[in-house]
Amino acid sequence: MASIKNTKKTMLRGVHQALYKYLPGSWVDFTQSGGGTTYAVHVDRWNSVHLTGINNKRLLRIVNQRVSDFKNGSPDRVASVINFSSIINEDNYYVLTPKVSEHERAIVTSVKPWVFVCNSCGRVRQYYSYDEFKRREHEPCDSCGKHMTQLRFIRFCKCGYADGIFVPKCRNKEHGTKYMTRRGSRSDFVCKKCGQKADVPFYCPECKQKLDIKPALDSAHYFPFTLSLIDLLDKRKDVFLDNEEESRGEKVVIAQYLGLIPQEEYAVIIAKGNITQEDEFEVALQKEAENLRLGGLDDTTIAMVLDARRRANPCGKIFDAVEKVGQGLSYVSTDDIKPIAEEILEYDELVHSKVILSLEEAERDAEIVNDGIKPDYIGIAEVLGFSKVQICSGVPIVFAAYGYTRKERECRKGVKLHGFPQEMEKKNIYATRLETEGVLFELNRRKVLNWLLDNQMIQKEDLPQDMSDYGIKMWFLDRVRLDRITPFTAIDETDTYGVISKRVYTLIHSISHALINEASEICGLDKNSLSEYILPSIPAVFVYCSNSQGFNMGALYNAFQSHFDRWLKHAKEQSKKCIFDPICVDKEKACVGCLFLNEVSCQHFNKDLDRGYLCGYFNKVKQEKLIGFWED
Repeated sequence: MASIKNTKKTMLRGVHQALYKYLPGSWVDFTQSGGGTTYAVHVDRWNSVHLTGINNKRLLRIVNQRVSDFKNGSPDRVASVINFSSIINEDNYYVLTPKVSEHERAIVTSVKPWVFVCNSCGRVRQYYSYDEFKRREHEPCDSCGKHMTQLRFIRFCKCGYADGIFVPKCRNKEHGTKYMTRRGSRSDFVCKKCGQKADVPFYCPECKQKLDIKPALDSAHYFPFTLSLIDLLDKRKDVFLDNEEESRGEKVVIAQYLGLIPQEEYAVIIAKGNITQEDEFEVALQKEAENLRLGGLDDTTIAMVLDARRRANPCGKIFDAVEKVGQGLSYVSTDDIKPIAEEILEYDELVHSKVILSLEEAERDAEIVNDGIKPDYIGIAEVLGFSKVQICSGVPIVFAAYGYTRKERECRKGVKLHGFPQEMEKKNIYATRLETEGVLFELNRRKVLNWLLDNQMIQKEDLPQDMSDYGIKMWFLDRVRLDRITPFTAIDETDTYGVISKRVYTLIHSISHALINEASEICGLDKNSLSEYILPSIPAVFVYCSNSQGFNMGALYNAFQSHFDRWLKHAKEQSKKCIFDPICVDKEKACVGCLFLNEVSCQHFNKDLDRGYLCGYFNKVKQEKLIGFWED
C-alpha cells in the first residue's frame, strides 16, 4: 500500500489541489520517496479530520440540492446516485478535510493495476496481491531478464465501476497466462505458445454495458463533483432565518438590499434574532402606559404618547417592507426565496469584506505611481457596463467535493454519481476553507435591460413598471430564476423567466471568462489559479484567487491597482478573436481557443457561453444582428 505524506506547510498549500486531483476513486501517479519508480496508483481513501470554522449547515444544504438536481435531471432518477443519504445534512454527514500529520498518511493509495510488461520481449506478469507485488517488485523478466514496467491501463464504465487491467488467459487452458505477451502499445495480448489472441473482457461486471479501456491517468474516467461557496459565518443570520416563518426572514434580507430597511435597523433585527410581533409591541406599550399613570399623567396624554409610539414603531415599517417584497416577487414556492436571500448575503459579504479598494482609490494610487498621471478607471468601467468594481480581500471561500462520475459528467442514462467512502460513523464530503482576494464586478442593471431590449430578448411590456433603482433591482431578483440555473441541465427556456435567466446568465458568464483569461496575462498568475463566483440576480461576478499563493502575492490587488484599464481594454479586444473562427463564432459561440476555462476555474462546466454577447455577431443565414454588450 502506497501513501502520500505531507508536511504541514505542503499540505496547507495542497489541500485545494487534492480536492480535484487526489480524491478517493481516482488514479494518480506516485513516485516512491528517494526518487524511485513511478507507478499509477488508485486513491483508496483519505485519513481526515473534521473541518471546523465553517458554516457546515449551509454547505451540506447546498450539496443536498446539487445531488437532488443531478437525480432529478437523470432519466434514472433515484438510481442515478450511489452511496448518498436520502437527505444530506448535519445529522448524517460530516465535513472532513485531509489530516495534516508528519507520521500518518493523509491520502491512502494502492498500486493498480498489478500487470507488468517487459518492454524488450513483451512478456507480461500478473500479480494477485499487494504482498506479492512488493515481494517481486524488482524481479526482471522471466524470459529475457530485462526490466519490467507497469502496464498503466484501467477498465471503467459510466456506472462507476473501475479496475486495473488484468492478463487474460489463453483459450488453451493448459497455457493459461504462462506464455502471454503484449502486442502493440495498448492492451492486446497474444499467447506466444500457440499464437492465439486473448481478449480482455469488455463488459462491465455490474451493469453489463461495454467497458472503456484507457490509460490510468487519463482524466476521462473520473470527473470530480465540486462546488465553491462564500462562507457565511454569521450564525445569527441562520438563527434569524430559522426563527421566522413564511420566509419573513428572507424577505427582511431582501428588503435591506432594496433599501426598504435601513442598515442600522437591519443590524438590530439580526442581533435580536427575530422581528418583534405586533402583539409583543402592544404588551410593551401597555406596560409603559401603567408606568405613565403611576407617574401622574392623565389618560388623554398617555393616549397621545402611545399613539406617537405606534406611528414611530420601526417594526410596523419592517412588516410593511416585508409585505412589499412579497408583492414584488412572483415566486410560487417559499423555498425559492431562500436562495435569493443567500445570494444577497453573499453579495453583502463581498461588499463589506475585511479589506476593500474602490476604483476611486485605485485611481489615486495609480496617479501617485505614475508621476501625477491619473488613469480613468471609472470611465472604462462605465463604458464596459459595470456600475461598481472593487477589490475584496479576506473573503472566506469554502471549496468542497462531494462525489464523482466516470466517463461522462452529464446526468444521462446510465451515468451514476457516487459519494465518497465513509470514514467515520457518518457519511462525509470533503472541503477546505481559504481566505482570498478578488475583484467584484457588478453590472449596470439599466444597461443590461437596454441590451436585452435592443436584441429583442425581451419586449417593452417585459420591462419593470417601476424604472427606479428599486424597481430595476426587484425586476432582476424576480426574473432571473436561480432554480433554473443548475450545473447539470440546460436552463429551461419554456417561458419568459427562463429566457431572461438564460440570456442574463450567459452574458455574466461570458464576461467572467473574458476577464479571467485576460487577468492571467495582467497579474502573472496561471489562469487555473483564478476562479469565478457568479451572482446572477444581482447581477455580478467575483473573480478571485483560488489558491493561497496568489492571495499571498497580492497579484489581483496589484493588477487592479496598477493595470485595471489595460485589463478591461484587453478583455474587450480579445473577446473579438478566436483561432478557430469562423467556426467558433458561427457555430460553437465559445471554445478552447477563446472563452473556455479549466473545470477548476469554471463554475458552470463551460456551458452558457457566447462571445457574440460581448463583441456582437451578424448571422448571415438569418440576416440578424446581435448587438454585443461591449460593442462600440
